[in-house]
Amino acid sequence: MEAKLLRELTVDARLAAVEAKVQTFLAEQDTLKLTTTLAERNHMRRSLHAESEYILLDLEEALLHEIETANDDSPTKSISDDVTLSKDEEMIAMVSRFHALRKLLTLEVQPEDKTTFEKTYMIVRLASFAMLFFGGFAIFFFLIPLRWTHITLRKMGVKNNYLPVDFIQWWFGWALCAVGGIHVMTEGTDNVRALNGASTVMMFSHGSNLDGLMIQGSSPTVLKFIGKKSLFLIPIVGWVFRWGFGNIPIDRSNRERAKTSLKHLARAVVDYGRSVAISPEGTRSKSGLLQDFKKGPFYLQSDAGAPITPAIVIGAYELWPPARVYTLPGKCLVRYLPQYHVDPTKSRNANRLALRRIYLAAGAAPVPTDLSSHSDLPHLLLHIWLVASIWAFIPSTLWSIFSWIAYVNSFFGLSTFGTIKLLTTVIAVLEGVMFYSC
Repeated sequence: MEAKLLRELTVDARLAAVEAKVQTFLAEQDTLKLTTTLAERNHMRRSLHAESEYILLDLEEALLHEIETANDDSPTKSISDDVTLSKDEEMIAMVSRFHALRKLLTLEVQPEDKTTFEKTYMIVRLASFAMLFFGGFAIFFFLIPLRWTHITLRKMGVKNNYLPVDFIQWWFGWALCAVGGIHVMTEGTDNVRALNGASTVMMFSHGSNLDGLMIQGSSPTVLKFIGKKSLFLIPIVGWVFRWGFGNIPIDRSNRERAKTSLKHLARAVVDYGRSVAISPEGTRSKSGLLQDFKKGPFYLQSDAGAPITPAIVIGAYELWPPARVYTLPGKCLVRYLPQYHVDPTKSRNANRLALRRIYLAAGAAPVPTDLSSHSDLPHLLLHIWLVASIWAFIPSTLWSIFSWIAYVNSFFGLSTFGTIKLLTTVIAVLEGVMFYSC
């Protein structure tokens, strides 16, 4: 049956045409590097990738239709709708060709400048990011009780997105990007504002460590994220992620726990009218190109009962690919698309494939030609001001907090060693609670 679909959809001929285009594109790289920007070349790569993936989607949708409409006793019902799990030799060979194209079209990254100045600048940015990330979260740890005020404030008519922790969470997302020299440009924010405070499940493409921060710092609505368990096990940082911002850890190694985490995130929508964010790809793309969508996020959407807001992050992979220690400074784009309302007449898998088609089209749409290049002067000055402010404020604030803790402990007769033992015990207890509750 799978071989029949391949013939009916002329997959071999259509894919061969795309393969020829890709070979021509790769052969012209030397010329293109002289006449185009990195953003333009990667736009060509995403367009070619979308062209090949449309063929794969046609095949996946046709296969899914055959499986869903087959009789219960038909052998077709036993076939997986995941073409990567096919046992048909022709299908296996065809899927390997799609995978080969993805590898050939891996996005080009911005090269690192090896000059002494740029190396020093990178160290300054990385140290500032670490100071904000660890030091800033340590300060906010003592402000976690602000979340307790949300119950009262909601009763007083204060809406989501205007609660105290909402402003702090938005600021951290923006600041962690800005301190790295990232200029986040946006398109389609009106699509998010059109929700008028209603809940949504924001699904964002994931090719870099910057993606979640860019979404958090640029989205008009504050989001609750789901993240890998290891992030939540970082002392203080994980406590703020979970107990401060209300994000949810997920254990990808345990399927049942992962399902439970998704249900907890859905409760944030149902019980508190929150909006949540998750990557439909599951993990970062190693090529920078859109990966296959996992099924878990669509169970989350079903449990939450909210429309999907697709978001495409472009330009971040080029600055901070998986193998790079820290990001280069530059411009990135977040493209917010109109809400996708799940078609109730279609299955989850059919909606998943339909939504991926929308992402591919949006990712292949034209982008600014200076994407991934250095920021303009106003944003550079803002970046410098933020770096200076971080080093002026955070260390002194942390010193004041530790001095206050030492003063309180001395008031109760605790020595320096006793204070250290107390802090170590508190950290161990909180980490234990986090570990066993993740």
